[in-house]
Amino acid sequence: MAWSVYSSTYLFWLVYGSALDVPAVLKGLVRLGYEVARSGFREGRVYVDALPGGYAGRRVYEEGEVYLLVDLPRGALGVTADKHQLAMRGAADLSRVLSELSVPEPPRAEFNVSLGVVMSTCGEERVEMAGVVFDRRGHVLVSGEPQGGNGIYLSVNPLGGDRYLVFASISGKWGYVVEHAKRVNEIVWALLARISCSASARGVP
Repeated sequence: MAWSVYSSTYLFWLVYGSALDVPAVLKGLVRLGYEVARSGFREGRVYVDALPGGYAGRRVYEEGEVYLLVDLPRGALGVTADKHQLAMRGAADLSRVLSELSVPEPPRAEFNVSLGVVMSTCGEERVEMAGVVFDRRGHVLVSGEPQGGNGIYLSVNPLGGDRYLVFASISGKWGYVVEHAKRVNEIVWALLARISCSASARGVP
């Protein structure tokens, strides 16, 4: 393999854009084995007294931990983990509780992936602008309309040496995001294989 991952974060947001009964959601997650923050209503507004680390909830699985996030201004609930399968499991837990509460699918969802990667890239382009010579080492790819519709945004940003930050964002309607979130690693691995030196040596188009 021409690259290796040294850090990873997977974050799944369910965005409602309106007020949610967060205390009821947290209560439902307790039944699934989550430790949750204290929450309730003050003067008609939801409050959440976050757990250490700023999380609204936490569940320990054999493979690792899943954390729950709440963004009250956006009316959004999120789950995050350092492994893909754990983030998807957390999203399934959250979806189960919302279904039990008869809350419909969110009008919009986001699945974000951040990876720290060590790799060597080949075929870098040298560009001269305003008398300054640059090496183009980053990559940006867009599919669809990530900002307002259904779409995927991918970026590879150099951090120095052979270290890169790879970011993937899938956003849009619930069904679209879930479908592509399940195979996000396949998409990212294909990108890394394409731009790594071994891929260039094999003549990958």
